[in-house]
Amino acid sequence: MKLSNETRDVLKNFASINSNIVFNGGNEIKTMSEAKNIMSTATVAETFPDNLLGIYDLNEFLGVMSMFDDPELQFSADYNSVKIVQDRKSVNYYFSDPSILTSPSKVITMPDPEVTLTLTADNIAQMRKAASALGVSDVVITANPGDAHITIRVTDVEDATANNFELAVDGPPASAPYRFIFNIANFKIIQGDYNVRISSKLISSWTNENTAVEYFIALEKASNYGG
Repeated sequence: MKLSNETRDVLKNFASINSNIVFNGGNEIKTMSEAKNIMSTATVAETFPDNLLGIYDLNEFLGVMSMFDDPELQFSADYNSVKIVQDRKSVNYYFSDPSILTSPSKVITMPDPEVTLTLTADNIAQMRKAASALGVSDVVITANPGDAHITIRVTDVEDATANNFELAVDGPPASAPYRFIFNIANFKIIQGDYNVRISSKLISSWTNENTAVEYFIALEKASNYGG
C-alpha cells in the first residue's frame, strides 16, 4: 500500500491535533485531541487493514515516510509492524498498543444547528492574522434578529476594552440572539473553505468543501443562545 499526498496532508494535520493515532481499518481515519475538544474524521483513498494499528508519535512516522520519495507500506503478518520500502532502502516501524493511545471511541452525532454559515479560507486566514496581531484568542460569532449579517469578532472576551477585529459574513437571519465563542487555538483545520454548523449544545461541525474531512470543535462555555 502507498499513501497519497492528500492522505499525508491529512495525517500532518491530524498530528497537530494529537500525536497519537489509531487506524481502525477501512478508508476512514479519525483523531481526537487530548482535551477531547477537537475531533476529526477523514475519508481517504487508501483502505487500511482491519486491524487496530496504533502510532504513538505521528510526526515521527511522517518524518520516517519523508525519508523516501514514493515508499510502499508492507504490513507484517501479525500487524505488529510495517516495513516502509523503496528500492533497496527500508525501515521497520513498530506499532504501539492502541489501548494506551488517545483515539475516538464513539461517533459524534451533530445536534440540529441553530446557526449555519460558510467561512472561506481567506476569512479564516484573516481571523488567525488578527488574533496574532492583536494578541487575543477568542472568536465570537454573534447576530440578533433583524441583523443583515453575522458578525465575527476576534477579541478577548475577558477584557471589555480589548482591541478587536470584526468581519461580517452572510448567513441565514437569526431567529434568536446568539453569542457563540471559540478559542482560535482549536481551529486546527486543513486550509480551505468550510461549511460550518453551530449548535447551542456547545458543539460545531466544520466540513471542508474540497477535501473529505470534517472537524467537530467545542465551543467555550460562556457561549449562549437566545439570551
